[in-house]
Amino acid sequence: MQVTVRYYGFFSTVTKKLYETLEVKEGQKVKDLIEILSGRYGYKFSQLCFIRPLYSDKEYANVCLNVLDLNNIQKFPRGLETALKEGDTVSFGVMGGAA
Repeated sequence: MQVTVRYYGFFSTVTKKLYETLEVKEGQKVKDLIEILSGRYGYKFSQLCFIRPLYSDKEYANVCLNVLDLNNIQKFPRGLETALKEGDTVSFGVMGGAA
């Protein structure tokens, strides 16, 4: 199945792309996609995937799924364990759904 991956900010600098379409296996999760992309683009990419705001001791995923912040527990109770579906758009480097 195909998903679109969009890159913003430093992610586009690391990947040298604004977006790409990837073929992923049925049942793969957001965390699996991060592992695939980290393997492709290296350590710097994997480090950008997580942020820790100054006001929080918790680390957040720097990822949106279909323009919604993956950290939103009401929308994505499984977080990084959320399964991808055909046609999903996963955006890296945006927070709050501005994809």
